[in-house]
Amino acid sequence: MSGCRMQLWDLRDDILSTKKIVVLEQGFRFLLFLFLGFASVFSTGCSSILFKIKGKPARELSSELLPMTRNHRTPIDYRSLSQDPPQVFRIDSGDVLGVAVDGIFPFTPPTAPPSALPVNFPDSGSSMPPSTGFPVAVQQDGTIQLPGIDPFSVRQMTVEEVRRAIADAYRNAGVIREEKIFPIVTLIKARTYNVSVIRQDLGMGSEAVQLDAYRNDVLHALLKTGGLPGEKAKDHVTILPYYREEPNPPPGMPLRSDVVKTTSWDTPRVIPLTVPSGTNIYLNLPDSILNEGDILYIENRQTEVFYSAGVLPPGQHLLPRDYDIDIFEAMSIAGYSYGSSGSGGGGLGGISGVSPTQLFIFRKGPDGNQVTIKIDLEKALCDPRERLVVQAGDKLLLRFSAKEEIATFGMFSFFTFGLQQFLGGN
Repeated sequence: MSGCRMQLWDLRDDILSTKKIVVLEQGFRFLLFLFLGFASVFSTGCSSILFKIKGKPARELSSELLPMTRNHRTPIDYRSLSQDPPQVFRIDSGDVLGVAVDGIFPFTPPTAPPSALPVNFPDSGSSMPPSTGFPVAVQQDGTIQLPGIDPFSVRQMTVEEVRRAIADAYRNAGVIREEKIFPIVTLIKARTYNVSVIRQDLGMGSEAVQLDAYRNDVLHALLKTGGLPGEKAKDHVTILPYYREEPNPPPGMPLRSDVVKTTSWDTPRVIPLTVPSGTNIYLNLPDSILNEGDILYIENRQTEVFYSAGVLPPGQHLLPRDYDIDIFEAMSIAGYSYGSSGSGGGGLGGISGVSPTQLFIFRKGPDGNQVTIKIDLEKALCDPRERLVVQAGDKLLLRFSAKEEIATFGMFSFFTFGLQQFLGGN
C-alpha cells in the first residue's frame, strides 16, 4: 500500500513539473511575441511614441511656402522657334559668290579669246544648283573685293542687286566706259552657322551642329539632335551666346534682323516652352535665332524630385513636369495607396488593418531653412487646405500616430498569441 502511495506522489510531482514547464514556455512565448510586436510596430520608420516631431499644420502655411502651380500652362507655338526663309535669298557674311566681268575678272587682253568660265557643282547633299563664275567670299563686314575697284558692301542684297552694284562700281570708277555692263553673279555656297547643342535630357554631351542660312534657329537645332524636349527636360531652353561684336551696317542699310547683339558671356537667353494659359504663346523672332558659336542648352529635370520615407516605400521620385500633384498622388507615385492596409514600406498595417495618418513634409523655405509641415490624412480627405501640392525637394515621412501604434500592437498580439491560445483550448 505504501508503494502505491509513493507512485501517486511521484505522478503528482511529474504533473506539477510538467505544468510548470508549460507555464514557462507560454510565458516565454508571450514575451517573444510581445518583443516582436513592439519591434514590428517601431520598425515602421519613426515611432510616434518614442520620437516626437513638431510640425506646423498645413492649413497655417504662408503663401511663401506654397509652390507655384504647374497647372493651366499652354505649350507655345513651336513654329515660333524657327524662322521663315525669305522669298529671295539675301547675301551676308560667309556666302561665296560666283563672279565674272568680261575682260576684267578674269583679265583678258583685247586680242585674246575669252576665257572659259568655271562651272561649280555643289557638294553631295546640298540643295544648291550648279553655278558659274570665279569664287568671291563675302567678308565678315559684309563686303566683297574685286580687282580695279574698292571693296563695297553687299549685305542683305539679292544676287540680282549684287550684279547691278558691281556694274555701277566699275562704271563709277571709270574702269569700264561702256554704258552696258553685264557681270555674271551666281551663288556658289550659302553661309552656314556652327553651333553647339547640349541635350542633358537625352544623356548626351555637346554636339556640333551645322545649320544652313535661314535655318539657324532653335527648332532646326532641336530637330537635328533628337527632336523636341520631352518629359525628362525642363520646360525651357537656354541660348548661351558667343561673345562677339557685330559691325555697324553701312549708311542706309537696315540692321540684320537675324542677329541678336551680345556684349558679354553672361547674357543667356531663356526661351520658355510653356506659358500660362491666356498669355501670348508666340515668341519674338530674334530670340530663337542661333548665330556662329552659340550654345543651345537643354537641361534635364533630375533635381525636380521628392523623397519618401517611413511607412512609405523609401525612394526618390521624379515630379511631373506640366501639372501639379498633391500628397495623395505623391504617395501613389511612391507606391503607397492610402486606405489600403496592405500597401506600405513596412510594419504591421497589413495585419492590423490600421492605416497611418501622420504625414510630415520637410520643405525648404525661401530663406533656405527647413520647415516641418504636419498633415492629418483623415482631415486631408475632406479639407483641401490639408491636401498640399508637393514641390521639388520635399521629403515625405508617413508614420502611425501613438493611438494607431497601440491599436496595431493590440491587433498583432491578438492575431499571434491570443488567437493561438484560444484555438489551442488554453
